Amino acid sequence: CFVDFSLTRTMGGKAKPTKHSAKEIASKVAAATQNKAGGKAGLADRKGGAAGHAKFKCPACGVQSPSIKSAEMHWDSKHSKLPFVASDWTDMHEAHGGVTTAGVAVRGAKAEKNHPPARQDRRGAS
Repeated sequence: CFVDFSLTRTMGGKAKPTKHSAKEIASKVAAATQNKAGGKAGLADRKGGAAGHAKFKCPACGVQSPSIKSAEMHWDSKHSKLPFVASDWTDMHEAHGGVTTAGVAVRGAKAEKNHPPARQDRRGAS
């Protein structure tokens, strides 16, 4: 007689029903934290806005780097005949206002817009 024990591992124990599966909880966490959808505004937000996600822009070739350390590595490999000067690199985030993404389509980022405004207390008005 062959008994399949794989079914007993996935189901809840006797008199202990499983309320939420790990897949369900993971999907709720993903929906609340991932920046997806949102139409044109969401697409522009995921691309990093006008500045993009990389912070520094190379003064010689225009390649963008996320940090000054990676910018220096880029400079050593592509422009090794010229001296590296960190102050020559353009800070793209600062040039575009300091903010690159706003999380337009992240469900857990902002309060819902459909809620009615809070009522004001009328006791003091006479």
